[in-house]
Amino acid sequence: MTQIITKLPRYSDGEIDRAFMREIESGFKLERETEKERIEAVAKEAKMFRGKTHPTLGRPVASMPARDFFRLTQKYGHKEVHSKGFIKYFNKKMPELSPNQI
Repeated sequence: MTQIITKLPRYSDGEIDRAFMREIESGFKLERETEKERIEAVAKEAKMFRGKTHPTLGRPVASMPARDFFRLTQKYGHKEVHSKGFIKYFNKKMPELSPNQI
């Protein structure tokens, strides 16, 4: 036989709003704290690819953290993020993440 729980804790709208705001603020704080670590890891990877050429893919021209890549493609689209103009801009803005110039 199934028992239905009817006495669930009730929260006011204010409590729920405050909980959401705490979660958002702590999420942004965590994002800022881990961003430096992600960029350092990608910079190390880009340094490893400097001056090398892949037999099929060619020269690697940019490396970026996956979160940033997916956010950019969601906002601007794959075509724009892979365009030559964007890659040139990225090489200029983040030279430590650009193993080879375009």
